[in-house]
Amino acid sequence: LKQAEATIDEMHRLLKEAMGSVRAVMSDLRPPLLDDYGLFAALESHARQFEARTGLHVAVNGEELAPRLSAEVEMALFRIAQEALTNVAKHAAASHARISVTRNAGRAVLLVEDDGHGVGTRRAANDPGPGGWGMAVMRERAEAVGGMMRIEHPGRGTRIVVEVIHDSHHSA
Repeated sequence: LKQAEATIDEMHRLLKEAMGSVRAVMSDLRPPLLDDYGLFAALESHARQFEARTGLHVAVNGEELAPRLSAEVEMALFRIAQEALTNVAKHAAASHARISVTRNAGRAVLLVEDDGHGVGTRRAANDPGPGGWGMAVMRERAEAVGGMMRIEHPGRGTRIVVEVIHDSHHSA
């Protein structure tokens, strides 16, 4: 009987651990903050979690765009920012990154930049190859919502700029 209780206790612990992992994955897939509070709030939250996990300082600038972007555009921009930060942590040897969300001439603009060593040549930044799928996926996400992505080399670091026509479809 004691062995059965120990087994049940262990199963209960494993189930709670698995449920926590599932919740974390679901939150990463579609952060509740994105639906409830919008892109800017979701990016701020992700930046704080990312900073705690990696030690890379991430500043978030801008504002919540009003009216809000469509749910698809918000999700695409959020995913692009996630991938860009992951690339910074993996490849850039940076100590700081910055995300900004602004509106400019009827466009929503997402900017992710770092102070690292840069992505190298323009060809490496724009062509998928070994380790280059992240950039290709970011570009495809931008294009899927009618946007465009460009990669800039401001001297030190890398700047990812995504522009999407700012629509007025509020996501409910």
